[in-house]
Formats: sequence, C-alpha cells, structure tokens
Amino acid sequence: MVKKNEGFSSTTTIALIMIIFILGFGGTMWYYALYKVVYVQYYDITLNISDASVIGFSADATLHFGRVPNTGGFSKKEINLINDFDFPVLVNVKVKGPVSPFIAMNESDFVLAPKEVKHVIVFAIVPDNYNKTSDFTGMARIRYIRQ
Repeated sequence: MVKKNEGFSSTTTIALIMIIFILGFGGTMWYYALYKVVYVQYYDITLNISDASVIGFSADATLHFGRVPNTGGFSKKEINLINDFDFPVLVNVKVKGPVSPFIAMNESDFVLAPKEVKHVIVFAIVPDNYNKTSDFTGMARIRYIRQ
C-alpha cells in the first residue's frame, strides 16, 4: 500500500503564512515611508535680535533683525519659499531657542503646489520686559514634507 502525500505540515504552513505576511507588511511600510512621509528637504535659518547699533539686512542665511524699536515695536523681514519639486509639499516653519517668544509669522504651516512661491513675513516683536542689553538668538527650521 502506497501512502498518500498529505502536503505541508501545519507548522510549515503557519511559518509560510507568517513570512508572506511579514514581507507584505514590510513592503507596504517601506513604500509608505519612502514615498508618502519622507521629509524632502529642510533648512535651518539663524534668528538674532540684538542691541546692534546698525539696522540693516544681511545676504547670508540668517534673519538678523538688528536693533528693534522700544517696547511695543516690531521689525519685520520677508522670506520667499518656492517648491522646486514636481509634487505638492507641506511646508512647516518652527522657531526654537531663546528668541522664539519674540518671533511671529503670518503663516507657519501651508501647502505649496509645484513651482509655487510663498512670501512669509517674519516679525520680531518687542515684549514688555525686553532688556536692551540682551542678545536673543535661535533657529528657524523650514521643513518641506512630501504630500
């Protein structure tokens, strides 16, 4: 009498199903991370408010506000952001450091279409307890995130 082949054992079948599941889940997560969530680009800009004797603008990658008027006054600068990619991006601007309580923007989270330009106005607002001998610095991080 010849024995009939019954196929894979239950342990082998479960192992194959688990491998297929893990490969499918891993591939999906890899695709999602690579094409949907990835930061496309980011820039760091140094921010500075000081009691400098000269008010001016700089051509480097900083937003130096120089001497800001007395309490209640403000200074403003404009940064132009452009989307050079062929897909829309979410732009997020976040300020960190000791200067952050003094900085305000007209927009800090928005979507840029391909080739679109956005003008963001950055304000340095003088608080009531402003100490003219202090120098406040910080960092603004501009992140472009694929939509």
